Amino acid sequence: MKELIQRIFRAIFLALLAMLGLIMAFVFTISTVIAILILSIVSAIRGKPFAAKEYWSNRQERNKSLLNKGPLSRGGNADITDVEVRDIPGDSRKTR
Repeated sequence: MKELIQRIFRAIFLALLAMLGLIMAFVFTISTVIAILILSIVSAIRGKPFAAKEYWSNRQERNKSLLNKGPLSRGGNADITDVEVRDIPGDSRKTR
């Protein structure tokens, strides 16, 4: 009898946890829809069409300029194919 009550409580807890997850997903979906509506209203007021593809491409272009600066930038030469392989002296992982 005690085991049956524990199983029932576990099932109820799992169901409540699942409902909480569904509520959180619903809130996230509604907030995303509201954000897209706000973006489309603002773009309509400005007179520019709102397109998600255009938004992300503009954002990507802004971030590219930040990534191409600094000591780790490739300098525009993305087709690097030269690879150098060296043996490490004393490496115990050599195949025999």
